[in-house]
Amino acid sequence: MLQRTEGIVLKTQKYGEADLIVTYLTPDRGIVNAFAKSPRKTKSRFGSSLEPLTHGKISLWGKEQSLPRITQADIITPFQSIREIYRDFVNVSRLTEILLCLVPPGIPNQRLFAFHLNILHQIQASPDGSRDALHVISRIRLLALIGYAPRLKGCGKCGKESLDFYPDSGTTLCSACAVTPDRAGKPFIRIDSKVIHFYAHSTEWPIHISNRLKPAHQTIADLSSLLDRHLTHILSKKLRSSEFLTEHKSHSAKEEKVF
Repeated sequence: MLQRTEGIVLKTQKYGEADLIVTYLTPDRGIVNAFAKSPRKTKSRFGSSLEPLTHGKISLWGKEQSLPRITQADIITPFQSIREIYRDFVNVSRLTEILLCLVPPGIPNQRLFAFHLNILHQIQASPDGSRDALHVISRIRLLALIGYAPRLKGCGKCGKESLDFYPDSGTTLCSACAVTPDRAGKPFIRIDSKVIHFYAHSTEWPIHISNRLKPAHQTIADLSSLLDRHLTHILSKKLRSSEFLTEHKSHSAKEEKVF
């Protein structure tokens, strides 16, 4: 059976000497894997259409329960500029990891597809100076869309104001609600009001005007770290892309000291 759809390449995996398994996010089939025959043997346009982040029109041949074969892939938007900037590519890879870890495959979700495509366009069109904030906003909005966003506005039990976020609960908790026998010794993250305000605006403002938000670098860093801790608890592991960025920052800092 031949099926035509759109897809965003989330990742590729080598298969044999020249073949690939390509993972797509599609609007009508959700996350799917497909087989690409011999794209690594040639530098054809077909091979280019399978690069990560590429948005294209694809034709898949095969039964829904089996691994379909990609018979045609035409590029709509390559998003090459995102792949060429290390920091942007790794940050978008965080979104990919979240999708692959928390979204079950094979479930159609046009809203999720439209969101992910819109984010890629926003990142590509945004000036470099605003991208750090946009990457954090993208993660927040994705987590909210799939139902895993942390709660930072008020205690998750009683609603009272609190600046203590508990990763194991996914919410801030006031001192009264946090100090209970079953919660003794649970680790928390102390945040400030700037982080909470930025988070609130990130969830409420339309994504296309989010570049108007001008948070301080420390606010972005603190919220990014909180999201990483939140996801580490949910997934029981650290995101590989977050570890790559941490290692890259550490390596860059060492180089700056040397020179």
